[in-house]
Amino acid sequence: MIIDAHVHVMSSASLQDLGDKIQTAEDLIAFRTRYPELFAAATTEPPLDNSDDLLSDMDRYGVGYAMVQAKPGPVGYEDVAKVVAKQPDRLFGLFSFAKEQQLTGVYLDDPTPIREQAVGEIDRCMTELGFKGMGETFIRTLTAEIHPERIARDLEPIMRKLARHKAPIQIMTAWTQFRGGLWFGDPIWVDELAGRHPDVPIVLTKMGRGIQTYFDHALAVALRNENVYFDTVGTSPEHLRIAVDKLGAHRIMFGTDWSATWSWVRKPADLYTIRLGVIDKADLSPADREQVLWKTAVKVFDLPIDLTTGNLLLPRTS
Repeated sequence: MIIDAHVHVMSSASLQDLGDKIQTAEDLIAFRTRYPELFAAATTEPPLDNSDDLLSDMDRYGVGYAMVQAKPGPVGYEDVAKVVAKQPDRLFGLFSFAKEQQLTGVYLDDPTPIREQAVGEIDRCMTELGFKGMGETFIRTLTAEIHPERIARDLEPIMRKLARHKAPIQIMTAWTQFRGGLWFGDPIWVDELAGRHPDVPIVLTKMGRGIQTYFDHALAVALRNENVYFDTVGTSPEHLRIAVDKLGAHRIMFGTDWSATWSWVRKPADLYTIRLGVIDKADLSPADREQVLWKTAVKVFDLPIDLTTGNLLLPRTS
């Protein structure tokens, strides 16, 4: 059983055929600057559903379920809800806000309206639309502050609403291929947020992407706060091994970052082979491997999946 806890759905016309442009992770990182016209077009084009491609890759590698959220760009959580409704027995949704800002790198001087919008929409996302939490959040879209206490103050209403629903939030660490906001990729500031809201599970996605400084800071925050979890996107086998030893496998979950761009990676292997290879090389015990590959995600996102069989506890309908 495998649950991919980190997937971005939806594509656009300019991202439909990138096989000659993205083959390695380095190609993906440079895509914005190598092909500025294609990248600019993707910031305005209407979203296209690419979930069939996702399901095909999941089936190829034995991935039973995936936590899906919007890719950066003009994609809303309503689009994600429609994707989940098509495959209710395989996909679970995560909501997010202001994804177009992350794609363009153009942020509001005062993000207060975005925060207020988010607080007002979380109830509907969790109850009416059946989402399982707040997806990967690029914090600059929600605050212009850079002091940890001020960031925590700005995010207070969102965190209180998440606590009411017992819903997690994913917070990005390390770098992104998009312009701006790199300061927020150092997760040391999350310590203040996690300490103030111990009832909200916080997933530090990418656990530093294999960069030692970011990993050390992520680990320090997680050691101090039991409500902090990691996903394995972009990490190294060495960092995963340390994280399991220090935190326990019950606080780490598998993820790929599958998306309209990452899905084109083919060298040194395709995306799922690369991400699963990290798990293989970390030399985990069978019990820890099982925990990372799916059981932690079931717990953190409160998924209706039997922890013995991996089966859905109740049929889901679209």
